[in-house]
Amino acid sequence: MKFIIVVFLGSLLVICTQSSYVYEPSSVVNLQPDYSAKNAKQQNELFANYFFNFSQPEVKYNRAHKTECNCGTPNVNRIVGGTQVRQNKYPWTAQLVRGRYFPRLFCGGSLINDRYVLTAAHCVKNNRDQITIRLLQLDRSSRDPGITRQVARVIIHPGFDATRIVNDLALLRLDSPVPLTEKVRPVCLPTSNQNFEGKTGIVAGWGLIMQGGVTSNYLREVSLPIITNQECRNTRYKNKIEDVMICAGYVKQGGKDACQGDSGGPLIVNEGRFRLAGVVSFGFGCAQPDAPGVYTRISKFIDWIHTSTRDSCYCSG
Repeated sequence: MKFIIVVFLGSLLVICTQSSYVYEPSSVVNLQPDYSAKNAKQQNELFANYFFNFSQPEVKYNRAHKTECNCGTPNVNRIVGGTQVRQNKYPWTAQLVRGRYFPRLFCGGSLINDRYVLTAAHCVKNNRDQITIRLLQLDRSSRDPGITRQVARVIIHPGFDATRIVNDLALLRLDSPVPLTEKVRPVCLPTSNQNFEGKTGIVAGWGLIMQGGVTSNYLREVSLPIITNQECRNTRYKNKIEDVMICAGYVKQGGKDACQGDSGGPLIVNEGRFRLAGVVSFGFGCAQPDAPGVYTRISKFIDWIHTSTRDSCYCSG
């Protein structure tokens, strides 16, 4: 059985035909909204199978489809030292929210195609709650929820190591596709050999405005220089920095950085279109001197991302 997604972008008609075969990677965690003591054993077995069995089945799927829409084009925090973002400027920026009666923002993410949000593995590794994704909600205090989707599956990178904080990536498959319109666009992914060192990155999120402060109701952004990994190793992090990481920030003075609540959110670079250089991973405090922000380097994971999202539609870019 095939299905067709039809989206109008101005005068442009986008048609994405999906294969009848949907590949489901073995490192998939199915979320149970009704998790309780009654099904705890089943869930524990599911998590155990995930953590100790990373074998991949034979691949029998088509490649992910590319549509005629454009990725990485903005619409014309609590980020430390940042400024408020104008309405829907970064339409791929996602909120990860949990809690049915008292929804709470706990991480950020990035829409990369019509079906998947990319975030940090440490945000969702031990999560047992249903996760809601919110897009186009600039103001969290607004009654307008923007576009909301439930997370149907969590795909954690099989090499994620919580001790070393390496391979800190997870894909969140949405319960239904997001229509790609003039207002809703995914961010562009980099190429596998793309290097952003020496360029200016932008971090956007709703995390803490200052260390020990409160989360922001408004999406905020901050511009940061992307430094080399050797420069990052010369800070207090030393040899903790690995090749799958990328660092950004003002090493000597600090003052601007991502903070708690921004984890999983995007580090983007404007190259005519915005490309996802990194995902917020960890840091020492927020905006501290000699402690730039550390991000997962997306260019190192392009093959894994594409392999895991072949049941989706990507925009050209």
